Amino acid sequence: MAFDDLHSDWAAWLDAELAEAEAAALRGHRRERHRRRLLRSLAWAGAAALAAGLGFGLVYTAQHGPAPRPAVTASPTPGS
Repeated sequence: MAFDDLHSDWAAWLDAELAEAEAAALRGHRRERHRRRLLRSLAWAGAAALAAGLGFGLVYTAQHGPAPRPAVTASPTPGS
């Protein structure tokens, strides 16, 4: 009888330990998934900000930049 009590106590302890380890693993998995989703969102936001900044810079420079210089043509000089 004492062996059965010891065995059931040990089995209950093992079940509790396994449940605790499984819960910890599940929390870690969820945390990692959340971190990856956050990093992916930040990467997309950064890419969108970069594209918007480059687009704005090109449009602003085209409208407010220096006047274009006249094209230089290579024409032969007389006497050379």
